[in-house]
Amino acid sequence: MGMFERFMEKATLTDDSELDYLEDEGYDYDDYDEVAGEEEAPVSSIRAVSPSEEISRIATCWPRTFEDVTVFADQFRKSIPVILNLSETDQEAGQQRIADFALGLAYGLGGQLEQISEDVLLLTPRTMRLEEHRSDNTRRFGH
Repeated sequence: MGMFERFMEKATLTDDSELDYLEDEGYDYDDYDEVAGEEEAPVSSIRAVSPSEEISRIATCWPRTFEDVTVFADQFRKSIPVILNLSETDQEAGQQRIADFALGLAYGLGGQLEQISEDVLLLTPRTMRLEEHRSDNTRRFGH
């Protein structure tokens, strides 16, 4: 007898002795169909989820100092993609601080942060998919 046959012998009921045991215990399965005085809950049909809306707006921000981050953060929290142009930021340390904040914001809300050029970043919300068409991902933050 092979291993499969032994498994099938153990896994399947060869006689009704197990079923007889349940019947002997006095289980009445009709009691479980409906509780007295309780109505069935309404059932709604399954409906397809509508596809996400097309992008109708993209916010562009030119923060000069770290205090300006609330402007683009509020837009991104509304699931609006944001282009950050850091070319007018006062100092390089300010650029890094704003970029770090943007990365944390994107991570916290499930979005992505992409570096488009040396001074330009793109924040995309989780509801939006960004398609890349380049051979390397060297400018991608957080991945």
